[in-house]
Parts: sequence; C-alpha cells; structure tokens
Amino acid sequence: MAAVIVIPARYQSSRFAGKPLVGLRGASGVEKTLIRRTWEAAQQVPDIKRVIVATEDQRIAEHASGFGAEVMMTSANARNGTERCAEVAASLDDDIEIVVNFQGDAPLTPPAFVTALIGAMQGQAMATPVLRCDAQTLDRFRADRAAGQ
Repeated sequence: MAAVIVIPARYQSSRFAGKPLVGLRGASGVEKTLIRRTWEAAQQVPDIKRVIVATEDQRIAEHASGFGAEVMMTSANARNGTERCAEVAASLDDDIEIVVNFQGDAPLTPPAFVTALIGAMQGQAMATPVLRCDAQTLDRFRADRAAGQ
C-alpha cells in the first residue's frame, strides 16, 4: 500500500501560538524546532512514499523547506489538523492509498507504531496515530525514546 505521512502544522494556535517553531533541546543537547523533530521522527517510518508538512503559515513553510521538508500550503480556514490533511490528500496522486495524520507536536511517536497502524488500516484512507497509556507506561516510553529506541 502506498502511504504518505502528512504533518499538519498551524501557527495560530489558541493555546500556544507559534508552537511548531519553538526550539526543543533533545537528549543530545541539540536544539531543534518542534516541527523539525516531528518531521525527523516521521522520516524514520519505513516504506513511506512521502512526508509532507501541511501549513497555512509562510514562516513554518520557509523553516520546514529550509531543513529539507516537502511543504504544502493549505487554507487558513482549516479548523483542525484532520481538515489540513484532507486538503493535502485531495491533491495527491491516485496511487496513494493511505494518509497518516502525524500530529505536528508528536515527535516521540515511534516509527513501529506508525508501521503497525498502516498495517491495521484495512481499507481506511486516513488515520491519526494515538497511544493511550498510564503514567508508568508514559515513563517507560520516555525512557525508550531518550535511549534512542
């Protein structure tokens, strides 16, 4: 199945405007923006045809293009990331069977989780990876990511 990851990245958030461009220092001490860390995480998913940052904001578009991301501009009228992903999906080639809505603030999403999601889609065209977990599972998840797993 031909799959594409779309990362919706909106600048004007009511809770945290500009969040995609905020720098985060990783375990190595290197600071990268949230959108770059998320894009790098998405790049680790095997067998993905394309990874696309979908945004309505020129600042995000220029920044993402600057580190090598493919960017598609979307409408400022999109109410959420799902609508932004749907706009991108409507413009893709017919050979794309799956669009994964990889949230722009989810750089800790493990590649294997997305691979499993794609494998389980069974006729669905778009999905958003979500992992429900308790505090102990979250702590283990963070420790795995810090260790590079």
